[in-house]
Amino acid sequence: MKKSMHMIVRGTLAAAAFALASGSALAAGSKLTVDDFYGVPLFTATGGAFGSGNAITPSVWQVSYDSNTFLAFCLDPHVALNSGANSYSSGTFAASDSIKRLYEGYYSSSVANASSNANGAAAFQLALWELNNDNTNLLTGDLRFKNLSNAVVAEANTMLGVATGNGAIQNLYNYTSLTSVNPASQTLLSVSPVPEAQTWAMLVAGLGLLGFMARRRKAGQA
Repeated sequence: MKKSMHMIVRGTLAAAAFALASGSALAAGSKLTVDDFYGVPLFTATGGAFGSGNAITPSVWQVSYDSNTFLAFCLDPHVALNSGANSYSSGTFAASDSIKRLYEGYYSSSVANASSNANGAAAFQLALWELNNDNTNLLTGDLRFKNLSNAVVAEANTMLGVATGNGAIQNLYNYTSLTSVNPASQTLLSVSPVPEAQTWAMLVAGLGLLGFMARRRKAGQA
């Protein structure tokens, strides 16, 4: 019976810990390596921050540290990525309501289908750049394109329409910015799911069982 109880407690705590840690951001000052997970070349409009006719490649970045990996998007389109191993600091990112709507509406599908549908991931990156750095309009402002006929630009425009709308915000994610110690490398945005109520309940139940067993053990020794 005692062995079975130990297994129940350990299983409860392990499940809760895994759910809480899944997709979470790294500890501050960690050494990270960032690689191109998938990117799509695009061409910009005349003028704007990207210049006249220059090719850009919106990408999903795969971030690696120790034996862990997770995906992230770029927050600043004006800074190139240093793909070598750099030290990064992490901090809470104050996501606007529009960025929250973008992530809650499209992040999961964009990341899940990045390998088979790179256009969706690239469109998500364009929309994020617009919301964080420009005027939310892909035809005007600092980050602009000639027209919306490009498939990626058109999809990003659809995402922006949802993000800037009045849809309900469910607060599904925690947002963490990853800032490189090397100022010549991009700042990235990582998210992790907000733990559901049952996850916290599992953790509390496991801790309660541990306390109960410790008291029984102490009483038995006495």
